[in-house]
Amino acid sequence: MSAERVALNDATFRNANEGIEEKAESLGIDPVPFLCECADGSCTDVIRLSRQEYEEIRSDPTHFVNVPGHDASAGPHARVVEKRAGYVIVQKLGVAADIVSDLDELSRSEERTG
Repeated sequence: MSAERVALNDATFRNANEGIEEKAESLGIDPVPFLCECADGSCTDVIRLSRQEYEEIRSDPTHFVNVPGHDASAGPHARVVEKRAGYVIVQKLGVAADIVSDLDELSRSEERTG
């Protein structure tokens, strides 16, 4: 899988998770059922995290939450940087990192202006 496809798949899951987080917050749901943010576009696995845990991971635009083992779908474009109970934190590398960082910056600027 190309770095571009890995980055776009991950960004799609991240965008979905931001919507899930927003809705969960409005309903008072915590922990939140987040989607695995792996590179496999057909993945539907769920990871339950507190909003605080997710925001901590999300604070670095190159970090994504994955079900253990799902990091392999990104091939050489990611590496596990931390293992936690029930999930891993994956960092995008190289071109994939550049793309997700650019997409994150664009998304955040749209939030501020929109």
